[in-house]
Amino acid sequence: MSIPVAFTPEQAALAESVRRYCAAKCTEAVRRAPAGAFPLPFWRGLADLGVFAMALPGEGGGAGEVCAAARELGRAVAPGPVAATFFAVRTLPRADAEPVAAGEALVSMGKPPLMPWAPAAGVFVETDGDLAWLARPSGGIDPVDTLGGEPWGRVALERVAPLEDAADGADFANVALAGYLGGAGRRLLDETVEHARTRVQFGRAIGTFQAVAHPIVDTGLGLEAAEKLAVVAAQAVDQGHHQASALAAAARLSAGRAAMAAAFVAHQTYGALGYSVEGPVGHVAQRIRQLSLLPAHEAGIGERVLAMYTEKGRA
Repeated sequence: MSIPVAFTPEQAALAESVRRYCAAKCTEAVRRAPAGAFPLPFWRGLADLGVFAMALPGEGGGAGEVCAAARELGRAVAPGPVAATFFAVRTLPRADAEPVAAGEALVSMGKPPLMPWAPAAGVFVETDGDLAWLARPSGGIDPVDTLGGEPWGRVALERVAPLEDAADGADFANVALAGYLGGAGRRLLDETVEHARTRVQFGRAIGTFQAVAHPIVDTGLGLEAAEKLAVVAAQAVDQGHHQASALAAAARLSAGRAAMAAAFVAHQTYGALGYSVEGPVGHVAQRIRQLSLLPAHEAGIGERVLAMYTEKGRA
């Protein structure tokens, strides 16, 4: 029996709640907040909605809820370590996970010395792509500027304790990132379509020219496929499918590629205005670029996806 590739009514209701919250609270000032001034009230408001607690084992949520919420966060271009937070809530000991789920501490997750969100983080997770450890800084943090405006830093970490179920946490993080990138790409495409509809050149809306319209349509198809794959991956994770990890990785890669395609089309359609950080879409494209770049310690993610499709071909 086939399973519909769509969110459940409960997941759709959660997405609607996040959408409404972001429409009210994720203002332009929040989206463009400088690296040293993270909008904690906005982040804690998400926690109050129960968004991050959806990843707590035994709390009634799952990867489907995470994907639904992350898609709306991406559509709002919401700031924050979204994927790392879901990973931490899923894998940390309960006493450490609950403050993260409550929005009381930001998470820095990666492979030192260069760590995302390190200057603003209260919880550190070191991972090599397969294993993960709860960690703490063993020295000062040297801030590093980034393309997407996220506060990264160079820091040495001391491992405190290994984290079990790192693979499960990685699945949640990949599904969250797939949802976020898909949502951000969709927002970018929607704004590009509106610009193409209203911008007039040579007496015609530029969207009537095939050189503008065709890339937009192709990008929309790519985003639609990526969004469907993210839902399929979330369902596989929640059902414990044996290929769940590979599907989650594939969803992340697919969403990254589709969102980057949306960024390129936005740049081409808007022209110079699309590249300007002060413009309407430049900051969105920068966020997409940063999130779609895979860290070096996850270089094997493509190999896992390839192995999945190779196994299918042999079946």
